[in-house]
Amino acid sequence: MKIDELTRDAVNACLNRRIPFVLYALPGTDRLVFYASPVGETGMSPAFVDDLTDCFFINFFDNDEAYTPGVKFSLDAEALLQLCKARSFCQPCAEIRPRISATFRASYHEAFSRIIPRLKSDGGKTVLSRHRTVFTKRLPVDIVMDYFSLTDSTFRYLCYTPETGIWFGSTPELLLESDAKSREVRTMALAGTRRSDDDASWDEKNLYEQSIVADFIAETLKKEGLDVTIDDLSERRFLNIKHLCTEISARGDIDVVDLMQELSPTPAVAGYPRDEALEEISRYETHRRNCYGGYVGVRIDGNYHSYVNLRCCFMAPAVFGKTSGWLCNLYAGGGIVADSIEEDEWNETNAKTEVLAKVLSGADGSFAVEGTMINSGSIEILDAPMVY
Repeated sequence: MKIDELTRDAVNACLNRRIPFVLYALPGTDRLVFYASPVGETGMSPAFVDDLTDCFFINFFDNDEAYTPGVKFSLDAEALLQLCKARSFCQPCAEIRPRISATFRASYHEAFSRIIPRLKSDGGKTVLSRHRTVFTKRLPVDIVMDYFSLTDSTFRYLCYTPETGIWFGSTPELLLESDAKSREVRTMALAGTRRSDDDASWDEKNLYEQSIVADFIAETLKKEGLDVTIDDLSERRFLNIKHLCTEISARGDIDVVDLMQELSPTPAVAGYPRDEALEEISRYETHRRNCYGGYVGVRIDGNYHSYVNLRCCFMAPAVFGKTSGWLCNLYAGGGIVADSIEEDEWNETNAKTEVLAKVLSGADGSFAVEGTMINSGSIEILDAPMVY
């Protein structure tokens, strides 16, 4: 996958001036698409300004409001650069920032220990997540081009909005894809995790996790009055790991945005029963998930391509010591059930962030810092743009 100089310059201009933008590629293609949409007087960047305009959208994990941030497909790379030449401006700073400290192992242990007794008593599943904090000297465009080039089977994106800050990701999990003409939607239940080179039979724990997600999605679609078709169980690989996958389709009259909000967050990223799992996540996790586990995607010609926001990174310009770079939060979670083993779950989150952490470090591993050296005394997150 390659990026032309015009698009590279447009991305950097948006990062420098905090202009809402998206750079994305749909699964199965290496074609990068760029659009930008400067904010107006409100200082907000909504995705769905009407029912027709093509747009990119990114939603929070815990968003229960109708408003969804995003980027209208207003300006391509050439038009954006012409606008920047015509006038000098900087748009509002992001409303949220990455966390400086990572999730401590002791904090994860405490959360796990609190959740397990309830699961052993009542059953179900809770997805416990953590985040790693990495400082990198690499530029965002270089990072995402290396990351995007690793696979073409995912939805890949880099974006900025004032509501969300800067995010990028490469997610394999389809939340909802719609076809307005046929009135058909497609989705998938993706759960259960292990190393891609593990060819043993899947254990009961992973099969149970996956069945919870598949049942929830199918029941949600049926409650909307849709005719549902469920495919056979299969495997879905993502670089160094693989998951269990059940593809699901449905047909009927639907409001796609409402259905996305009904499905999200699925038990794959929250748990089941969902309300109990969300309450435990809010109580025991020591970080806010922000857009991790929410949904992200595009609307093109009235058709939606929406994905669960996984294998993603939240970043902001920062100075570590005297070195300019980017502070990054890398998120991953695992489904906790009654017979889960804590060390296995912790190691699963390491596996899910392993590839992205290596990309941030660069080919020789010298471009990134991680660990206790990153603290409030050693790093400063910047409001001002980093011009390069």
